[in-house]
Amino acid sequence: MMKNIHCFARRRPLSSLTATTALTTLGYASYVEYTAGKSKTLQSIPRDRYDADAIANYWSERPISGLKRLLSIGTELAPVAGEYLYKFHLRPRIYNKLNISSNADECTTKDTSTRCESVVAQDGEANSIFANLSSIGNTTTRSNDRQSTNEERQLSQKLRKALTNLGPTFIKCGQQISIRPDLVSPTVLQELQRLCDAVPPFDDELALQVLAEELQSKMTDNESRRNNDVLEEMFESRPKLVAAASLGQVYKAKLRSSSDDTGTYDVAIKIQRPDILSTVTLDLFLLVTYGKIVDRICSIVTNQVPYHENFLNGFSQGAYMELNYENEAANQMYFRKELHDRFNSGGDRFSLNFLRNSNKRVEQVIVPKVHEQYTTQRVLISEWIDGTPLAQAPPEEIRQLIPTGVALFLCQLLDIGRFHADPHPGNLYVTKSKVDGSPTLCLLDFGLIANVDEKARDSMTEAIVNLLQGDYDTLIANDAKHLGFLPHEMDVTELKPVLKNILKEGLVESGSNLHDRRRNLMAISNDLNDVFFNYPFSVPPFFALVTRGLGLLEGIALSGDPSFDIFKASYPYAKQRAMDKLSVSDYRRISRNLFSLSFLGTSPRNDRK
Repeated sequence: MMKNIHCFARRRPLSSLTATTALTTLGYASYVEYTAGKSKTLQSIPRDRYDADAIANYWSERPISGLKRLLSIGTELAPVAGEYLYKFHLRPRIYNKLNISSNADECTTKDTSTRCESVVAQDGEANSIFANLSSIGNTTTRSNDRQSTNEERQLSQKLRKALTNLGPTFIKCGQQISIRPDLVSPTVLQELQRLCDAVPPFDDELALQVLAEELQSKMTDNESRRNNDVLEEMFESRPKLVAAASLGQVYKAKLRSSSDDTGTYDVAIKIQRPDILSTVTLDLFLLVTYGKIVDRICSIVTNQVPYHENFLNGFSQGAYMELNYENEAANQMYFRKELHDRFNSGGDRFSLNFLRNSNKRVEQVIVPKVHEQYTTQRVLISEWIDGTPLAQAPPEEIRQLIPTGVALFLCQLLDIGRFHADPHPGNLYVTKSKVDGSPTLCLLDFGLIANVDEKARDSMTEAIVNLLQGDYDTLIANDAKHLGFLPHEMDVTELKPVLKNILKEGLVESGSNLHDRRRNLMAISNDLNDVFFNYPFSVPPFFALVTRGLGLLEGIALSGDPSFDIFKASYPYAKQRAMDKLSVSDYRRISRNLFSLSFLGTSPRNDRK
């Protein structure tokens, strides 16, 4: 045996050296991970805040776990990506290059065409044959369309299963794509939407064990109880599973009153998946590491300012804080108060007057009450709300609630300075108002929240108004610098024509037609590459969640109302915000066009086409 190994090493020294190096590296990595497992546990990563260094220190000492995760990602996604590239890109190009046609009424080459004509002439039945060929061709075309749709459906199912197998981080990504009809086809959209309500649940007994342990930790008498006794003491009956999500599961139960009142309350109980911390922190570590690698490459081969690491750290911070349900409860209580003050009273807040009749008490937005005394880092108990996801509501209700939804997001972004950055279909519900029974928006799941300081809010207000007016010069020369997209000292003369084209074609004038939008995005792709490759363009970290939140909201609106235009819908609130918050000189500078357009009853982007 040893003799054979020596012979192999002499004959193939390069292969032998490679194998030896690989085995040595693998052995050392295993030793490092074994040693780290004895000295550090997940408890070394704080749960009350995002600490990128702590996460990096923990997982950088576990290279085998990282390698296994990368292999699992590749194993799940590579076959789907390969099949997609072959069936929808490579195969059509091969057929086109070889002049292979799928229609039976086309002759594939000039020689074949000559032979076809010869046969037809000999038989003397040209009209009959060409009629039959035309019929066959039409049938074949329809058959090919069906085949393409079936292939797309099968590939979408494989993608959904792969994302589900990869866990919470990838399920979240799939959920974001599932409400973007402007980015993917209806077939893919329909399949990925199942990720919002068909995530595989974990075992009920394990979930209720977590619930009982967390509730017992909140009890003040320090008396040891069995898990079943804790649940019976707190709830009228055993909690029932109603939904499984990427980070946890939701149960419905009747909570016994803790006061002299003998009544019960319907509550929603959110229980975190037991192994979620390990899975999510590893994915975030790999994501930020990827950002670091991209930054290093870009700094060498382009003039781009490195921003990927900061951008992904901003996203990771929001995603990590979703794991702390005490933080989510605090966010929910904060937004319940702030949004109630702005949307639900008798019109006392001037900033939202355009949405309602000030002489009538209304309830436009509902945020469930939190039972703070029973909430822990892994369990959140709040008021139960009956309703329907906004994307599944009747079209007339969607059209009625879209203005409120846009104002709700812009109010958080530009006025409050903290905004709900994860409004997917499972988090935006339509329920009945307790005041008059009319359809009302209910906002759920406040785990992912982003903060925007006052300076950035004012800059975004001006940027939105300038974008709506079509004042691209001011938008590029001033707003882009104030928001951190471009360096303050940069001369933008050369960049203006490129960015103008991107803003006009890719955003403002793309409209609500999905085919036009896809075509416009393809048309400006070269300009986008030019900006990122040749100019010091960067993206502020908080903008990762801004774009995610606004994009998801627009996707929901488009899924229910294909004519939805985010710019036209944003116009009333942007105008009102400019009136309320900007200085007199700033407002005078931008107001003339806004007022003239408001009197005409048109949106700026339509007026400027």
